[in-house]
Formats: sequence, C-alpha cells, structure tokens
Amino acid sequence: MSAAASRPVIEVAVVQAGEVPADHDVALDQLIALFEEAAVGADLVVFPELCTTPYFCGVVNDSRKSWAQPVPGPATARFASAAKRLGTAVAFGLYEDAGGAQYNSAVLIDADGTLVPGTDVHGDRVASYRKTSIPTNAISDVDEKHYFDAGSGPVVFDALGTRFGMLICYDRSFPEYWLASRAAGAEVMLVLVSSMGFRETLFTQELQVRALETQTWVLAPNRGGEETVDGKTVSYFGRSSVVSPRGDLVVSAPAHQAGPIIRATIDVGEVAAARRDFPLGRDRQPGVFRYLADAHAAAAVPA
Repeated sequence: MSAAASRPVIEVAVVQAGEVPADHDVALDQLIALFEEAAVGADLVVFPELCTTPYFCGVVNDSRKSWAQPVPGPATARFASAAKRLGTAVAFGLYEDAGGAQYNSAVLIDADGTLVPGTDVHGDRVASYRKTSIPTNAISDVDEKHYFDAGSGPVVFDALGTRFGMLICYDRSFPEYWLASRAAGAEVMLVLVSSMGFRETLFTQELQVRALETQTWVLAPNRGGEETVDGKTVSYFGRSSVVSPRGDLVVSAPAHQAGPIIRATIDVGEVAAARRDFPLGRDRQPGVFRYLADAHAAAAVPA
C-alpha cells in the first residue's frame, strides 16, 4: 500500500453558525444542538470564529470583555462532553481570557472529549490557536485591536491520524501563515471565519488559491445571517466551504444564511498526491522569505 493510500479518510461537517444570542447559556445550547445534528456520520465538525458569542468587534464596548473565558473553561467543557457522547471531534472559535491578555482563539477537541494540544512555531505546547493578525480598518468597520492581543503565529494539532493547521478570519489574508502551517506538517487547514462586506465576492476564490498554493485540504466555516450588537446590524455572508488540495471547490454553503451544514469526505492521501504531481515545495526558494523578513523589518511597517 502506498503512503498516500494509507492516509485517513475523514468525514467532515462544516457548520455555518450565526444569529448568535448574547445569552451565553442559550448560545451554547443552540451550538450543541447544531453539533448533534452535524455529528451524524461525521468524524469532525467545525464551527466559525467566535461562535459562542455574537461577533461584537464592530462596536467599542468594554463590557464585552467580560465575555472572555479561560481555555479550558465553560465552553470547552460543554463541547468536550458532547464530543465524547457523540464520538465526534470538534473545532470552534471563542473569546479567550488568558489572565492578563485576551485572544480571539480556536480549539480542537478530540472524539474522546480531550482538548487536543497544539504545537506553535516556537515548539511550545499550547491549548489553543490565537489569531495572529488583528484587524482594525475602516473598510470592514471593525476594531478587533480594542479586544484582542495578537497570537504568536501558526499552530498545528495532531488528531484523527493527520495534522491540522488553524487560521482565523483575517489571518487568511497572509500567505506566509498558510505556508508556515504547511512547513509544520499541516495537511488540513481549519480556517474559522466571521466575515462580512466587500470580501464576499472573492471568498471562495481566495480559499481555492491558498489551498492550491499549500496543497492542503481547507475547511472554512463562516458565520451566516444577521446579528445586531448595540444597535448595529451586520449580515455575515456565509458561503462556508470545503476545498481540495488541488484548489477545487468541493462544496459551499448558501450565502447570508445561519444554520446550514455542509458535508464532505476528505481523503488525506490526496495531499501527498497533489504535492507529488505539482511539486511546489520542491521548487520553492526559501531565500525569498529571508529577503521579505529583512525588508519588512527595515521598513518598520507600523502594526
């Protein structure tokens, strides 16, 4: 049997959660109900960025900082209990309180209910992936820097016989985060999103290009539907997607709807096959990365 043929085949479900209530207990009840529905026939269920709360970063309100919770904490406990009962792994985004710092984070829980530790770019073991690049801009009308500290870079997680990379929303804009995850051994990228506005028209195309460049599977749940926070209503565009290591769009959810669940069978053996057939890794020139790092430092680009 070839190495590619011996890689796992994983049944995945991507949940386009949205219209999340501010009451945390009600929100978790709704998410667990979606998890139960999505888990039927699935090995892994994936939820969007910050799915345990409404997306609150379009307004500046310090009371929202009280929504942060530790990892492990109440949300991970609820999902862990459900994962063990359902026999299905799950990844989801949440607002993390790390004691002195707060992060836009994501976790992976295995089918036995254990929180899967990750390995960061420094070789340290970590409990969560923390969003690396934090947006504040007029185009998207968000101010995440008011709420979140920046994470230290990509993290990979070993589960279900493969290695997962994680990115959160704005992180997907930076090809180097994808490439660093591939360099760390990622075969499947979990890209958790809460996106609205002008990027809708290019959302799936961006994912397809990044999947082709890294030759990884991409599972990208986006928030869907309308949410109102402090009188401001935003419609999240959905279009949650699964993309193959060759850049093919396997399945995509409807736009601007909360609740759709899309399903796909991902053959991790296709990663090795795609890399063999189109050997981008072999032909990449690492000296270019050194040049970019030196040029970025010399330019002193503001944060």
